[in-house]
Amino acid sequence: MALTKKSLKNWNPRSGDLPTSFAMLSIWNTKEVYKLQVKGVSGLMYAACLGSRVIDALMPWLKFPSVPNIFKNFGFYFLYGLHMEGKDGSILMKSLCAFAHNMARNDKDCRVLVAEVGQMDPVREAIPHWTKFSWDQDIWCIKNLRAGEENRNSQEYWIKSQISSSVIFVDPRDN
Repeated sequence: MALTKKSLKNWNPRSGDLPTSFAMLSIWNTKEVYKLQVKGVSGLMYAACLGSRVIDALMPWLKFPSVPNIFKNFGFYFLYGLHMEGKDGSILMKSLCAFAHNMARNDKDCRVLVAEVGQMDPVREAIPHWTKFSWDQDIWCIKNLRAGEENRNSQEYWIKSQISSSVIFVDPRDN
């Protein structure tokens, strides 16, 4: 959770009242559970990604954005429970994302940060990202795995999920 210095002095966490401006997120280090690997890219794409890392290593002052080695097994940090409020919420969220980035940078097995937010969620604008690696129209298919549930005979029931809110809260414990 991130607070402004001004509200940090005056806020009593035991009161149950939140400050007017704040941001929060949770970080799940998934590398103990999941390992990912990207396969099937062209040789040209592989060389371009490798070249970006070489340029970044040889000339770090250029701040050239390099693509991490995602072609070998890697872990990732999953950012969830992202929420912000108040006029300073956006700045505070960017600060939390920078903290998560630095944390991941110091972890040699973590190569990617992943955050899932709704298309209309205001927190979306505060999350730093590369547009080339972000997709607006991702679709999540949800299938009920419990036997005996209603509508289980319908072939399409599991691909339909109703949007309940503009804000998505993902709980990684719900595997």
